[in-house]
Amino acid sequence: MDAELEKLVEAGKLTTKAAEKLEQLRPGSFCLHKSWGFGQVAEWNLLLNQIVIDFKTKARHPMQLAYAAENLTPIPAGHFLARKVKEPDAIKALLKSDPAAVVRNILEGFDGKATLAQISEVLVGDLFTETEWKRWWASAK
Repeated sequence: MDAELEKLVEAGKLTTKAAEKLEQLRPGSFCLHKSWGFGQVAEWNLLLNQIVIDFKTKARHPMQLAYAAENLTPIPAGHFLARKVKEPDAIKALLKSDPAAVVRNILEGFDGKATLAQISEVLVGDLFTETEWKRWWASAK
């Protein structure tokens, strides 16, 4: 465990469970919040007991560490949402060359089950317009 998080646990400011979750929410990592959606951890400010997240609709949003540990879901680097941010050119190339791989990657992020609306939500806006999405989906099927 991170030494600074360990100190917060020893001081009684964080539970061990919260610290373990925060270990997965290091700066540069990705997360989901049920209201604000997908975000990237911008920084930890352990002196202020805060983590700062860049959500799509709430940039530089500070959260108390315990709240973040309880309400954020860490997103692994291989998750489609994370890849879309980290490797946009590779994702765009994959959309053209291997649509099935893109759909598989999206489905993995939804535990193997996603509705057409969920798949569309992940792709439209960032990667496709609504019209482009419909055309791509028709050819991908």
